Amino acid sequence: MRHFKILILGIAIAITQHIAAQETTSANDSIVNAYTDSLSTWVLNQDSVMAPKKSPAPYLFRIFAPGTVYSTALAQNMAITPMTIGTKTVFPSLGSITDPSLLLNEAMNDQLNIAYTQNPGLFVMTQDELTNTSKIRNDLSKKVENKSKVAEEVVPMEKPIIDITTVNPEVKKPNFWTLKGNGRLQFTESYFSDNWYQGGEQNYTMLSQLTGEANYNNKRKIQWDNKLEAQLGFQTSENTEPKFRATSNLLRLTSNLGIKAIGRWNYSAQLQLETQPYMNYDKKGENVTADFISPLYVRSSIGMDYNIQFKKLTGKLHLAPLSYVITYVDRDALIGRHGIKEGHNSKHDWGPNIDLNFTYKIMDNISWKTRVYWFSNLELTRIEWENTIDFSINKYLTSTLFLYPRYDDSSTKYKAGENHDGDYWMFKQWLSLGVSYDF
Repeated sequence: MRHFKILILGIAIAITQHIAAQETTSANDSIVNAYTDSLSTWVLNQDSVMAPKKSPAPYLFRIFAPGTVYSTALAQNMAITPMTIGTKTVFPSLGSITDPSLLLNEAMNDQLNIAYTQNPGLFVMTQDELTNTSKIRNDLSKKVENKSKVAEEVVPMEKPIIDITTVNPEVKKPNFWTLKGNGRLQFTESYFSDNWYQGGEQNYTMLSQLTGEANYNNKRKIQWDNKLEAQLGFQTSENTEPKFRATSNLLRLTSNLGIKAIGRWNYSAQLQLETQPYMNYDKKGENVTADFISPLYVRSSIGMDYNIQFKKLTGKLHLAPLSYVITYVDRDALIGRHGIKEGHNSKHDWGPNIDLNFTYKIMDNISWKTRVYWFSNLELTRIEWENTIDFSINKYLTSTLFLYPRYDDSSTKYKAGENHDGDYWMFKQWLSLGVSYDF
């Protein structure tokens, strides 16, 4: 008998899922509602995989209730007038023949009629006896409806009346310019008394740096970056002339115009001017080694730019298959030092070049800025690699390590007015501590 009931449950659940969209429940039958809740819990406990998405229909109650002979099942088999649904002839169910659960009721009645004929001893009461012993109420004439109270009173809002003629809208044009800069100043002082047992030379060192940028980017086609770099450092000396010597001497302006190509690539044209603002001497203080516009480098190039944008790495790579470099020297004594022919003050070189500038944020208070420049006219080569490592102590106090290797086989080493070939590698380094301010 247990297997028989489980078989009927499987058939009923399959029919229920097939017409789940058409099922309706009786809101007035408390016994049926309680039954569906308990049956759903039983099915979930038996097999959660087979559990239906919806609660079983209340019509399944008749199969699991105590053995009862239902008049509806008998009426279906004994009906005189059949009805046709599609191509199938069926008997009417209890109640309206338009009941959306007609197929389910029919299947349930068929199973009950089979049980009545094959196992009549299982049924001990009739439908009327079951109804009389239950608490089902049949005297409800009006359907109970739930009413939700949202608010006691809704105050209507008055729409403001605006006189358009009195409105003067302010139109602000977008600002595509970004201005920023940085200024630094470092000092070093060494003092020795005249009778210091080891001897020594008193000196002062000062290093100043100023960097300013004015960049334009309309986020569509045009990107124009402008950067001005100025460095000037001095060291005093008691026993040599002149008293002030330049330890850092740079004035450089870089302008790069880019037009959007694809992705992070831009068509670009770059112009760079580089010289030094202060006169410098050799170690003996006898010969001038550099002066304003001696030399002066004018570099122009056409190529492609790639904008580097990563989490900690930002910058730009400039690739120019065609570039033009003018080297101008105003002082005649420095002409040979920069590879210029005697009787001329300038030279002109054509060739490809690469210019890479990026900033890498190593840690929150440590950053690395680098500039790599390469140029060749297919005979001579110039490579510059500037590295600036900043250690930020606080908002205004910074320590800086500067490393600058340089290779240039277009110039010759200058000593006492004579030219010597073969020494093309150069190196510059300094470590400083001082104040820094970003603006």
